[in-house]
Amino acid sequence: MVLVLALALSLLKLGSGQWQVIGPNKPVQALVGEDVVFSCFLSPETNAEAMEVRIFRDQFSAIIHLYQDGKDQDYMQKPSYRGRTELMKDFIADGHVSLRLKKVTALDAGLYGCWFSSQTYDQGTTWELQVSEMGSAPLISLTGFVDGGIRLLCQSSGWFSQPTVKWKGPQGHDIPSDSKVNVDRHGLFDVETSLTLQENLGSISCSVQLTDQSPEVTSSIWLGEMFFQRSPWLLAFISLTPLCIGISVGIIGMKILFSKSQGKIQKKLEWRKKHRQADLKEVRKYAVEVTLDPDTAHPQLHVADLKTVCYTNVPQEVPHSEKRFTRMCVVASQGFQAGKHYWEVGVRHNKRWHLGVCRDDVDRTRNNVILSPDNGYWVLGLEMDWHFTLNPHRINLSLRNTLLQVGVFLDYEGGTISFFNINDQSPIYTMTHRFEGLLRPYIQHEAYEDENVTPIVICPV
Repeated sequence: MVLVLALALSLLKLGSGQWQVIGPNKPVQALVGEDVVFSCFLSPETNAEAMEVRIFRDQFSAIIHLYQDGKDQDYMQKPSYRGRTELMKDFIADGHVSLRLKKVTALDAGLYGCWFSSQTYDQGTTWELQVSEMGSAPLISLTGFVDGGIRLLCQSSGWFSQPTVKWKGPQGHDIPSDSKVNVDRHGLFDVETSLTLQENLGSISCSVQLTDQSPEVTSSIWLGEMFFQRSPWLLAFISLTPLCIGISVGIIGMKILFSKSQGKIQKKLEWRKKHRQADLKEVRKYAVEVTLDPDTAHPQLHVADLKTVCYTNVPQEVPHSEKRFTRMCVVASQGFQAGKHYWEVGVRHNKRWHLGVCRDDVDRTRNNVILSPDNGYWVLGLEMDWHFTLNPHRINLSLRNTLLQVGVFLDYEGGTISFFNINDQSPIYTMTHRFEGLLRPYIQHEAYEDENVTPIVICPV
């Protein structure tokens, strides 16, 4: 709402001699895995070489790409977009820029904006990116004789948005046909179309396409004269074809299922071998320096020597920072986007805390978000004398001994974060996830009324 209001005000104050920002006038379509290009320009043409050009996502401060002081400022980007954007400035002297976003994912869908700022004027525009995933290749089957001709059926499934399905003749011309669209329980689209041929056209193809600009997924079949000779043997052959296909698919499916089961068992054994939690000595080889960032701490958390955080009843006066959380927590200055990392946290006898990692791009203005992987948090916690984690639902944990110091081991590429009880050298719990973006060590420190609170400390390893 704030963004829309700002754009509206900019348009109202546009006067003679000023410029407008023109961007895509309709939603931009992209396929998962492809690159997409956004273009925006000034009207009338104005040299933008000395201007700031900001491409953002959802809100003005969420920077996708920033051009400032005559160069790209890569360090300002949201972590999930680093290394994936390229601002093309060949025509920036005419006020025209284009941004290439590489390897689009389903998570990239949403509202985007382009903002130009000069010393005297600034304005922007917004547009929507819609991301689609390709479905399966069309499957063509012969279903029998109908109305004196041969009936063909084409089916394709698993499309992110509704596609168009067409039959085409040997020269690529469209053949009119009936089609049907269904939506499965996952919200994906399945399409099928049938065609009855009265004469031999030779090669027939079935294509499925999301939009006129997106690539087609095509399958073809060649029909000889024998298919149009109405012999009993051919009728029997065509009638039995679906049954044969069904049996073959069933056998192949069983083989695939068996193969997948073997693969899962093998992967599970390999994973267990790779992530033996009992060997705390092994993971300690990956110890890293972790320091807390005071600019991210809630006003009721006092950070000392960049290693210690303590809950206070009265909020402190702290400088404004966009990085600061409204939740009772603090994150580290260090962030991890690859590799293996280990650190230890002394929780002592405090009765209410959470620690682990969170994504750098979590919404820091909300304090009622559940600390689960679905929301970008991978934590171990203690509340009401129960140790627990959320993966994504709450899992209560039973510990053999008192927990005063916690070891945290993050294996980014391996997709695991493990917690250890340092007091008895035992593993507590391992969470598995496919991590994306920058992760930061996370500590949340609260207290019950009249609780004797002690600091939580990043410990030397």
